[in-house]
Amino acid sequence: MTGGVKTVVRDAAIVYGFTFAAGLGMALAEATLQNSPSTAYMTNLLSGALGFTVAGLRTLSNRTEHLAWVAATVWAFNLINIALGIQSSTSWIHSSLTVILMAALGGTLAFILTLAPSPDRRT
Repeated sequence: MTGGVKTVVRDAAIVYGFTFAAGLGMALAEATLQNSPSTAYMTNLLSGALGFTVAGLRTLSNRTEHLAWVAATVWAFNLINIALGIQSSTSWIHSSLTVILMAALGGTLAFILTLAPSPDRRT
């Protein structure tokens, strides 16, 4: 594993924080999976992708491997939802596809953003 366990856990916490904040925003807007499933899913997906983008931008070497470890850690963090009765174990297993999609979108965006040329800083 590249970057160490602390870096992976830090970046997983960043992704989890983004999705948690988006979930709170959705709760305040009273948009739930029951009354607005596509909005709730897209908000979760995009907030997670944003978190993976931030994590990807912070890691320049072995980014794909690092983001894979972060994705596995985020998915493991979501075991808390089963313990709290928020999510069933079946839906937790299915959520792995969403976490993989978040990581792919965020990693791709981080890759694109690091390809952008830096401004020449001649003074």
